[in-house]
Amino acid sequence: MAARLNNPKARRNRLVCRGRPVPTGWVVVGRHHSPACDGDGANALVIKRPGRREVVTNDSPVPDGYTKVATTTVEGEDRLGWIIEREGSPLPEGR
Repeated sequence: MAARLNNPKARRNRLVCRGRPVPTGWVVVGRHHSPACDGDGANALVIKRPGRREVVTNDSPVPDGYTKVATTTVEGEDRLGWIIEREGSPLPEGR
């Protein structure tokens, strides 16, 4: 699985069971239920490699080269999250 996670072409979302580490360079974009994970409800984290700008959950790791630029609401979540941005990639005017 580690080889797939390090593949630059692998841009789709993945699931990681809660309590497991998020791979280096990946961010948490939501929560989901997975029968492969222990527990009920949202027992898995939805992870992905971030683009230039990404909305992540409040507890997501921020990869090297990225910075938190603003708080926001995470789609499908009842909590605040962060907009992270690759350093050196400013937001367009008016945002």
